[in-house]
Amino acid sequence: MNHDTKTINFKQEMLGGFSAGIVGTVIGYPLDLVKTRMQTSSDGKGFLRVGSRIVRREGFLALYKGMAPPLISLAILNTGNFTSYNYFRNLFGSERGWDIRNGIAGAMGCWGSTVSTVEHMIKTQMQLDNVGNKRYRGSWHCMTTLMRESGWSVIYTGHAINTLREVVFLGTYFYTYEGLRVFLQQCITEKDVDKNHISPWTVPIAGGVSGAWAWFVSFPLDCIKAGVQGQDLSRLDASGKKGTWQKRKSMDVLKGLLRTKGWKGLYSGVTPSIMRAFIVSGSRFSAYEVAVKLFGDYLS
Repeated sequence: MNHDTKTINFKQEMLGGFSAGIVGTVIGYPLDLVKTRMQTSSDGKGFLRVGSRIVRREGFLALYKGMAPPLISLAILNTGNFTSYNYFRNLFGSERGWDIRNGIAGAMGCWGSTVSTVEHMIKTQMQLDNVGNKRYRGSWHCMTTLMRESGWSVIYTGHAINTLREVVFLGTYFYTYEGLRVFLQQCITEKDVDKNHISPWTVPIAGGVSGAWAWFVSFPLDCIKAGVQGQDLSRLDASGKKGTWQKRKSMDVLKGLLRTKGWKGLYSGVTPSIMRAFIVSGSRFSAYEVAVKLFGDYLS
């Protein structure tokens, strides 16, 4: 984070957030794809079996199928999220450490759901495209096909549940990161430290744990979102239904999960998600801190 609590260098913050988005997406995408397959499958297989089956049947590059939309959107979202977070931290007068205002400042970034809903929708449809009949040649073809068949609003399928997920995730994410960063630094020095000073190794650890915990807390919402966005929309017309079939809503997906899998169905795919979250968030915060320092020296 920007450690000056009085002013914000927006160029510096934006470049740091952009770097965090690129690095995190490239590193974590394969585990995200496996997670989506697990969330939308009813066979109950573990992530190693699902991952190996994808590579065996579809090839290694299938693990990166549909990465273009999240690569673009997450670069934009992380640029906005980190900048927004620092802006609201300063506005609220938040302190470093376990300050609930850090969580509120993070949750203010939920505006990003206007972008992430579209990205998640296209990504999910692409990730499931090899399950059964292959329909799409790429992400752009997927989006245009869905809009042509079902109307433009189809790309915002699951927007409400995704916005709620963003509030829970971002609030938990930044609150936990700020608290752990100071806690770990105090553990290193065994004394009270300057909260604006950080040791290099505390960043990836605090970032990784905060990402993993935020994903665990918000995962049931993500699981419901995947069920809403992973429907076979080839049968859907612009009115939201075709014949006796119509698009499922969040409560329909929740009831279906509880009926077929029980409460544990809300955590289908949690293992690769937690692994991915730790790796991605650790690298994301590290990329952010490094980029802010480098660009800060350059821009100053």
